[in-house]
Amino acid sequence: MNAALRTTLGWVAAVLLNLGAVLFVVGLIVPRSGDASILEVGIGMLVVGAIVGAVWLYASRRPKR
Repeated sequence: MNAALRTTLGWVAAVLLNLGAVLFVVGLIVPRSGDASILEVGIGMLVVGAIVGAVWLYASRRPKR
């Protein structure tokens, strides 16, 4: 995997984790409204961010020599 793609994956993971954490906290404070609550969206973003972060960490490993 080239360096640009690794960098992009790292940024995407960081953004998803940060936004997911903010939405999670906001979802705990704000009452539920509509079909999907803010809390559920925050948890979903945290899960997706963790998956992208795991892919990024796996891709950033040095190959065995």
